Amino acid sequence: MKFSLLLFLVFPLILFGQNDIQKIIDQEYEKGHFNGSVLYFDGKQTQKINKGFSNIQFVVEINDRTRFPIASITKLFTSLAILQLEEKGLIDFEDTLGKFIPELPENCKNISIQDLLTHYSGLENEPIKAVVNKYSLDNYIKDFVKKSSNDTVKFNYNNVDFVLLSKVIEYITKKEFSKSIEDLIIIPLKLENTGFVIENEIIKHLAYGYHNYSFGEGEKDEPLFNDRRYISNYFGAGGIYSTTEDLYKLLLAIKNNVLISENSKNNFLLKPQTNEYVDWLSGKPTFGFYYDDKTNVYRRSGSIDGFNSEIMLNKNFDKILIILCNTDTADLQNLANRIYLVK
Repeated sequence: MKFSLLLFLVFPLILFGQNDIQKIIDQEYEKGHFNGSVLYFDGKQTQKINKGFSNIQFVVEINDRTRFPIASITKLFTSLAILQLEEKGLIDFEDTLGKFIPELPENCKNISIQDLLTHYSGLENEPIKAVVNKYSLDNYIKDFVKKSSNDTVKFNYNNVDFVLLSKVIEYITKKEFSKSIEDLIIIPLKLENTGFVIENEIIKHLAYGYHNYSFGEGEKDEPLFNDRRYISNYFGAGGIYSTTEDLYKLLLAIKNNVLISENSKNNFLLKPQTNEYVDWLSGKPTFGFYYDDKTNVYRRSGSIDGFNSEIMLNKNFDKILIILCNTDTADLQNLANRIYLVK
């Protein structure tokens, strides 16, 4: 009851108007560079904008109920689950994978949980085969977990790291990964429009994905193609769908220490775990975000063909931007910067 009341108090009246953000979104939509949902919270008021179509072929407009696959923002859920298990004493960040997945190749067993969370595992990226054919979690790990031929362990953003974390969570909780995330995060926060993509099930209000890899550089009339990847194969790296409002609730829960403690939030979720600034991610890796010390903001982004997503927020969680798209015609990082950094 306390958490529900808190959400009611901090989720102010939603405003719709022709203000600066609305104008930016309208302009980008008219250029063919945006199709999706935006939520912006400035510390006092919340603005939501929906623009375009969740299904272009059938002219289904995007609305507040439209659910978007959120790509790598899924990794934030996985990181939060690991932090919860660490707080319960069920895992240590220095634990190595051999403890949880003994069938791994010998040269992968010494990779630590922290290595996976920060992408310093030294593992190869998954091939396209891993997502254009259907795989179970165990078969994915069996076929695609391999050490890179490069002996130097350095930052390498890849999905395999978080697929392995999905298996670790399964091992500890004795439940399927999706069920674990439901029990640890989705159900407690009442995220009614958040779940896991399952291709052979009909998911109401789920957006279709469209891509042409133009990322803000294309023309409005350039053709778009439907996605063909098995999003479910991404597991804890990219398998979740959600809405801007549900993600906003998640961020408020983090702010108010509902899911993890103040200590875990400050020392792991928000604190950079290395000093390496990753240019293309605009930040230093934490256990859930990328901290941009140049602008003093935290970022979390995602991209799976047409499904693209972006979160920007400050340390106090009192300035939040969430953008979800079902096309890749937008340059979301640039769009997010235009909205967030000038306000």
